[in-house]
Order: sequence, then structure tokens, then C-alpha cells
Amino acid sequence: MPLTASATVVLAMSMEEMTARVPVVVRGTVHRVDPQWTEGRTGIWTYAEVVVKESLKGGTRTTVLVKQPGGTMGEVSMRVAGAAAFTPGEDVVLFLEPAVDEANTFVLHSMAASKVTLQNRRGVQVALRDLSGLSFARYGEKNLVQPVDEREVLGTAEAFLARVRTAAKGGAR
Repeated sequence: MPLTASATVVLAMSMEEMTARVPVVVRGTVHRVDPQWTEGRTGIWTYAEVVVKESLKGGTRTTVLVKQPGGTMGEVSMRVAGAAAFTPGEDVVLFLEPAVDEANTFVLHSMAASKVTLQNRRGVQVALRDLSGLSFARYGEKNLVQPVDEREVLGTAEAFLARVRTAAKGGAR
């Protein structure tokens, strides 16, 4: 009987390390989410168009198109553990790199770990990551791969954005 993977493993990084590693970091609002069949209808990719409010790293742009594996087309769904979910209207910070197979399109550097949602909780805007389906690899520790909690609160949105802005300018790591 074949085994199924219940998590995707990504390298554990602080927000500062991720900011230093990726070429593009943006804050924006998810405008549109569009699942599409791959050529030959063998898989599904979901594209999220994000209207950029602030380019934190990587030059000025008005929108970014982010592609993620998986999605739903009619009665058929394809789910990839660790892929981020996008919802129109979400306020997000994304850590991006160019897609190698599609011009003018980006992918999240570390899947869902590279998407932070800024959300109001009891009147305070907080930064959250949904890490469902991910495990982190931590080099140099006894257990190389460690499961993570599904929801991670990264502090207030203001403090989180200040950390990323400082890191984007080459600040503390």
C-alpha cells in the first residue's frame, strides 16, 4: 500500500531571512483568484492577481500575478499540501520569486510560509500565517524535519511590516 505525504517540507526561515533571500516582497489586496487547467488537463494551477499597496522589496509595481499548484475546476479538485489559499479582498504580504516557466508570474518562495495575511482581530490588525500542510526543515537540530502549528501569529501588522521594511533595507537578520 503506498504511503501518502501529509505535509510539504520547506526550509525554516525568519521573516528577515526570507526577506533577504527573495527578490520581491509586496503588500497588497487579493483582487481575483482564477484556477486554470494545465495544458492537456493533467493538473490545475490557481492564479491570484494581487493589487500592490506597497512594494517592500524589488521595485515598484501595481499588480503581481501569483501562481500556486492546485485548485478546483468544476467537479475536479487538486490539493497540494502546503499550498497557500487566496481569497479576494485579503490584505497580504507576499515573499515572491519569478516563476521559471511563465513570464510576468511569481510563485511564493516557501509555499504558504511565504504568505502573511493582515487581519483585524478584536480591533487590532495582526499578521498571521496559515501553515496547514507544511513542516519545517531546521538544519543542525537533532530532528531535521519538524511539524508546525497550522496558524502562526506574527504580532501586530504594524510591527511585522516594520521588521520586513528594516530587513528589505539590509537591516538586522
